[in-house]
Amino acid sequence: MTGERTFIKENTNRVLIKEFLIKKIEGAGFGGMNIQRTPMGTRINILVERPGMVIGKGGHKIKELTEAIIEKFKVDNPQIEIEEAGGRASLNAQIMAEKLAEALERGWHFRRAGHSTVRRIMDSGAKGCQVIIAGKLTGARHRTEKFTEGHVKYCGEVAREVMNHGYAIAKLKAGVLGVKVRIMKPDAVLPDEIKLHLTEKEKQKEVKKIETKKEEKPVEKKVTPLKNLTKIQGIGPSIVKKFEKAGINSLEEIFEMDVDDIASIQGIGGKTAENILKSLKKILEEVA
Repeated sequence: MTGERTFIKENTNRVLIKEFLIKKIEGAGFGGMNIQRTPMGTRINILVERPGMVIGKGGHKIKELTEAIIEKFKVDNPQIEIEEAGGRASLNAQIMAEKLAEALERGWHFRRAGHSTVRRIMDSGAKGCQVIIAGKLTGARHRTEKFTEGHVKYCGEVAREVMNHGYAIAKLKAGVLGVKVRIMKPDAVLPDEIKLHLTEKEKQKEVKKIETKKEEKPVEKKVTPLKNLTKIQGIGPSIVKKFEKAGINSLEEIFEMDVDDIASIQGIGGKTAENILKSLKKILEEVA
């Protein structure tokens, strides 16, 4: 029983240290932590996006962290090592969850923030990702919105091996929003993946297919500027600025939203939202 209690105590301590570090280095882009016990002491490796915010001027912040860990958690001779996330930041679920929470706190519309986070993760080469935002999104009632793209595993041993999870909280005036991010990294290997060994002729055919695809010009998505909103009766430049402040930059993005989503933007009421959606289709047809 003594051995079991020791393992439980150590693992509990790890979780508490992780929660403590997330609060202490908020804003630095906490991406994860690894604790290893060595003959010289306890090595704590912290992955962050902005190492300078953790180290501090002359290393005073990292010294404060070390002292706090010794006092609170009774860790023997902790040696904190800071590792920069660098180009891997977009594939780290915890960092992306914190970035999304920060965007929501700055006033980004939840749909805009969710889609842009998914796009950034997938552009970095992820096999799949899912973003979940829960809380008072548009009204007084709790809602949950999911943004999913690519291949996502939800349960089982495969999910534990290939999925990276992150969680953060956005504190808004209406209440607290919970943010979850799941990422399947590019190097994730699934049990049902099959590799085909092609002959030389088949390889040449595949190369030709790839070359023809490269030669094809990609279809550009049409983007209609927000200033065209002023064509709607009763809509002035002030409404356009409010959309821009919420992170919306085209009429196509507004067209994908519903009345509740538009009305949730600060300074735009329900009647104005209905008026915009009624007239928007005509304006898009005229511009086309």
